[in-house]
Amino acid sequence: MHDYHMHTHYCRHATGGLADYARAAREKGITEICITPHIPLPGFTPGVFNDRVRMDIGEFGSYLEELERTRALFPDMTILSGIEADFIEGREEQLAEFLSRHSFDLVLMSVHFVGGWPDGEWVFDFSLEGRTLARVYSDYFRSARKGIETGLFDCVAHLDLIKQPGRPVLETNAAEVEGILALCMERGMSVEINTSGTRKEIGEAYPSDDIVRLMIEHRVPLIVGSDAHAPSQVGQGFEELFDRFGAAVELLLVRYRGRRMVSGSSPLLAR
Repeated sequence: MHDYHMHTHYCRHATGGLADYARAAREKGITEICITPHIPLPGFTPGVFNDRVRMDIGEFGSYLEELERTRALFPDMTILSGIEADFIEGREEQLAEFLSRHSFDLVLMSVHFVGGWPDGEWVFDFSLEGRTLARVYSDYFRSARKGIETGLFDCVAHLDLIKQPGRPVLETNAAEVEGILALCMERGMSVEINTSGTRKEIGEAYPSDDIVRLMIEHRVPLIVGSDAHAPSQVGQGFEELFDRFGAAVELLLVRYRGRRMVSGSSPLLAR
């Protein structure tokens, strides 16, 4: 079992060092993890968001050094180097340049900021003034689609992060969701089942079970991630997820090595 989405003290809204997360994973029988700090975004606004949730570019070397020390402390585990990289329209060249300078095992794509939205709005704080929720969902999925089309990412993280309580995205935007799943298959990308929503007001994983069923139906490659922001959150929600879906999800799980998707010991896709 793996947990491919976790943050540490380098993300200022998370706590614990890398070894704390590895230790928590081992205690839960998880033998493979991927550390995925939020990518540094120098010069990007809003600055408050940057200051609160991501490392400064100057700290990246320290993160890599701690990663190597943690690997040495836990030789019985596989500890991968990842990054949660925001797709932000207009900053594709900066992202490509950053990724080209570092050797990652996995690059998660997240959409927190939607092109065309007013300054200061993001997926956790937006106004419906002059817009329907279906339109907001559509804007979000349009940005996600553009991110996939760049070819800069390996996996779509928390696909329906934009969803609001009691308003599942498939009610109004099913065609866009299905189009994104088809595009991921075409581009050789996986999609994450992110259990962090079970700890939040939304009360369910990202994506929701109805979308998970679609992914199973279309045999979309999957990873699972707790999006842990504290060691105690590593692997949270996994047991319930596999109780609901069992082998249907397990059979679609993939792993990564050097940004190559692998299943078992055989590469499925060479980037």
